[in-house]
Amino acid sequence: MFTHCGFAKISGLLKYLNDVFGLELERIPCANSIENWVKKMGYHIYHQTPREFADKEYAEIIDESMMLGSEKMLLTLGVAAEKKEQKSLQHNDIKILDISVAEKWNAAAVMQKLGEIEHKVGHLPAYSISDNDSKLSKALREQGYKHIRDIGHTMALLIEQVYGKDRDYQLYSKHLSEVKIREVMRPSSYLLPPRQRTIARFMNLAPVLKWNKQILSNFSKLNQEEAKNFMFVQKYAPLTEELEQIFSCVNSILKQAKNEGLSKKKIDNYISEIQNKVTHQGTRVERVKLSLCNYLREEKEKIPTSNDTWHCSSDVIESLFGVYKFRKSRNSLNGITPYVLVLPVITAVGQEPKSSKLNFKRNLESVFMTDLTTWKENNLTENLTVRRKLLLAS
Repeated sequence: MFTHCGFAKISGLLKYLNDVFGLELERIPCANSIENWVKKMGYHIYHQTPREFADKEYAEIIDESMMLGSEKMLLTLGVAAEKKEQKSLQHNDIKILDISVAEKWNAAAVMQKLGEIEHKVGHLPAYSISDNDSKLSKALREQGYKHIRDIGHTMALLIEQVYGKDRDYQLYSKHLSEVKIREVMRPSSYLLPPRQRTIARFMNLAPVLKWNKQILSNFSKLNQEEAKNFMFVQKYAPLTEELEQIFSCVNSILKQAKNEGLSKKKIDNYISEIQNKVTHQGTRVERVKLSLCNYLREEKEKIPTSNDTWHCSSDVIESLFGVYKFRKSRNSLNGITPYVLVLPVITAVGQEPKSSKLNFKRNLESVFMTDLTTWKENNLTENLTVRRKLLLAS
């Protein structure tokens, strides 16, 4: 699993090691057996996790992942509330507190789930981290939790609120889209701007701004046809230059905050950095600076004392979603299967010697296949592949 191999490849690798190094294994486990072991281990870790936070302050990281059809997974992570290490959160820094699947999630359903997690752990979290999703924000607010907004999503959203409806930016974006469509099969295609994500485009605008700067710097090298195609880059240079300065400052703050966390002192430093480094003049820039500084001041008020340093990024949960989507069945109709229990294993086994604390043999012997079946029936929705087969076979 941690060698980027599928279960069938792992079975083959064990056979190879047995033959070459004489491990004297009487039987080589098949791919299905290895997968069941992983799910059993995940099941055991998942049900033991709440106890680890019973006697210490913890923070929650919560997010929703969209799946094909009517399935939506709500994942809740637990992490020590105080940020001590000077690095961004890794998989082995967090634990899976809850995996829930439903056809839809609203604020009331999320609140109910938060209450269940609080009951399992034994006390409420010091704070909860999520993006600015309205139902998550409402659920955390009505549950009475301190909501630390993911710093990456929030800063991108605040910039988007100023520039998203700005006429110059909309025209610039229109030129970007048009040139990518028009020139994709023409000689100028080698100069096309990088692709942007469909949703939350302001979160990955930096590559486009870098491309824009490179085109401007080398505009004199373009031939007549290329210069004509990318003339808009020169026209909107004032816009992209101010955006480049804003994102340069924001990305610097994001790097610091994800590694160092949020504290009252650090937030004051971030505010000073915004005021000193974003020097372009204009209404748009001033509005962005004001919004970013106000956001940071609001987060500062949530931190209890000057000695506290809190986490502020939900990147690690996005990473876990990515791991699951990469490793799950390629048939998207299968949706969320018991294989999702691989996630607790990923968080328990890391580069540090945490895995040495896991008694695999004892833990596997404590979980039965009937436990996995029961968990699936109680927690997952109907498999769309099965529904499709039943309908089309009738």
